[in-house]
Amino acid sequence: MTKAGGVGAQNAGEAAGPEAAGATTGADAVLGEFAYSFARLPLGEIHAHPENDYSMNEGELVELMASIEKDGLGQLPLVRRLPDGTHQMIAGHRRLECFRRLAAAHPGADGQPGPYDLLPVNVIDGLDDARASILLNVTNLVTRNLTQEERGARYRAIGRRVPAMRAADPALRGVRTNEVIARIVTKETGAPVSEATVKRAIAAERRLRDAREKATRLRSDLTDNWQVEASTGKIDPVTLKAISELPEDRQEELFVSYQREGLVPGALRSHIRRLEPKTAEDARRELASAIRNVEDVVEMARRNVEVPAELVQRLHSLIDQL
Repeated sequence: MTKAGGVGAQNAGEAAGPEAAGATTGADAVLGEFAYSFARLPLGEIHAHPENDYSMNEGELVELMASIEKDGLGQLPLVRRLPDGTHQMIAGHRRLECFRRLAAAHPGADGQPGPYDLLPVNVIDGLDDARASILLNVTNLVTRNLTQEERGARYRAIGRRVPAMRAADPALRGVRTNEVIARIVTKETGAPVSEATVKRAIAAERRLRDAREKATRLRSDLTDNWQVEASTGKIDPVTLKAISELPEDRQEELFVSYQREGLVPGALRSHIRRLEPKTAEDARRELASAIRNVEDVVEMARRNVEVPAELVQRLHSLIDQL
């Protein structure tokens, strides 16, 4: 995504070039055109984007700070200028956090700014909320290793902005939302993405999100171990509901088997059925099945098939117990 200045932007030490000259960059017909320029901004004038919902890994921040101290910033963060004169981060939230920490560790002296008090950035002017959100999510698509669920969430976030873009651009009317998303991502990342790929990723994300939401509603009836497992989204809501209906001791017994035997969903459901409290209907069903089996053996005996006497005695003993 070089056109918008985020991914593939120039090095922080290179102030010359089209970025410094305020060049107009030819974005695709979906995003339109916008200009960006080079600047060094006080850290306090840069705000995080409210849709940047990724957590920051402490180990990665430490590594990034060491890299910045040794080799410089590298790719420039991308910000947009807000109406009040401050700036909002589009791409570079971790770099901004690193500069804040480094600025605290290396303050200026004698009224002069420290080496990390100003952050070199590319500034976009005239970028509205919809396009800012799209660029943020596209950047996250190419700069992070995402699961299919996370990728689907980014596509879905881009899709939320498409109605506003469609209202402003008659050429987008009648174009399916997933097709618009695919066009944007393909153009801005340089990697071909099809409408079908976008649709599958969004559907996968929705399924996992729904499963987690349903699991959350069931958690009050789950033991602690199963609550943790439910939060991963690996177990479908129907199975979780069946687990939640078991007494606590049976839930814990099941969890031990689940971990020890590495139960797959089908085997887990079989274990649940064995642990569920039994009813008169269960007894009727099992006895009916047993009677059919005995009737089959009686028919075999009529055909002179040898029937083990010890098993017949065992059957009589069980009937007496009933």
